[in-house]
Amino acid sequence: MSSHPCLVPHSSILLVGQDRKGRWLVQDEEGLIEGFFASRETALGFARSESEIHHALVEISTTPLISHLLH
Repeated sequence: MSSHPCLVPHSSILLVGQDRKGRWLVQDEEGLIEGFFASRETALGFARSESEIHHALVEISTTPLISHLLH
């Protein structure tokens, strides 16, 4: 048995950013994960914890995010 960890490829990207109203938002590319947060720090904390579960990359969005839940 190897002591090296198994590398799992990243399956998706979690975007962290603000919507046009300035609310902090985390969402994945497929629209399966989404949440609003009171601050950048809490949004990043959620994204990091979800990224470990879903083997996803966390990226900061440079453009406003659009909620999938509010449409």
